[in-house]
Amino acid sequence: MKYCCLVLILVANVFGGYAQNEADTSVSKDCDSLKSINWLADSAYRSFRTERFSSLRTFYHSYQTYKLLIDTSIAGGQTEYTKFLMYQTRWNYLRIQYTKMIKKIHNAGIKWEKTVLDSVYFERGVDHGLRFAYVYWVIKYNGKRKHILSAVTVEINDKWYIMDELKYVGIVPEVKKKKKKK
Repeated sequence: MKYCCLVLILVANVFGGYAQNEADTSVSKDCDSLKSINWLADSAYRSFRTERFSSLRTFYHSYQTYKLLIDTSIAGGQTEYTKFLMYQTRWNYLRIQYTKMIKKIHNAGIKWEKTVLDSVYFERGVDHGLRFAYVYWVIKYNGKRKHILSAVTVEINDKWYIMDELKYVGIVPEVKKKKKKK
């Protein structure tokens, strides 16, 4: 019985540590290419095609960056544990959004190998001194229909990160051409 409890505790620690390490990206260095929102948009599209959530880790800020951001706000007086829980919650919420986006893409019948990035456009803004941008990816599927994916990105310490509202918007409506009358 002692050995069973010991094994259970060890297994719980291994899996609990893995979940924590997956979200805590402070070990890895932030990518210098994130200074360009165009690079983020192009690279994020390529990571969407892999359908692996872990490939988005590059586009999500590290815990150290998050602490710098939160220390400048009223919430800066929180305990280290509370800050990490908030960071972890945001990471998991992004995971849920990503899963929903991929599911909607599959329901729409889109196969990634038949897609091409048609265009990317941004809607930029500033709120309380924090720069953000809505990024819209227009992808062409099978050379015909266009679909839109979107996300909110935020600039923290001169680098852009995907933060929220990661979703599949839908099909771009096409204007039907009228036939010429003779």
